[in-house]
Amino acid sequence: MKNAFMRFGLTCVFGGLLGVSALFAGQVNRVTLTLPHAVQVGSTTLPSGEYTMSTILMSDGDEYFIVRGDHTPTVTLQAQKIDAETGVNQTEVVFSKDGSAWHFEKLFLKGDSTGYQFVNSR
Repeated sequence: MKNAFMRFGLTCVFGGLLGVSALFAGQVNRVTLTLPHAVQVGSTTLPSGEYTMSTILMSDGDEYFIVRGDHTPTVTLQAQKIDAETGVNQTEVVFSKDGSAWHFEKLFLKGDSTGYQFVNSR
């Protein structure tokens, strides 16, 4: 499985039935995802497993995503909207690898032309 990750270089995408499913396409209320490996967010490491990601829109227009697992710390990711390819075919989370640590990079939602770039995931 590790070799499959390396074929993507330093970026790895998981989507569809493998890792991510959106409960409401086109809007981010709650996304369920399975992390195939540990992901680092700041000083917190989320082990592989099942998580939910939900959004909070702040009054100043900033968007934040809360990532929760059953037995792990809750982490908050700040995001900015980015353009996605028209008609994304599946909801997907993009991870990047820095040395041996994986980080949240982007989120794309099925059928939406807007995605999210996480700005404080390291």
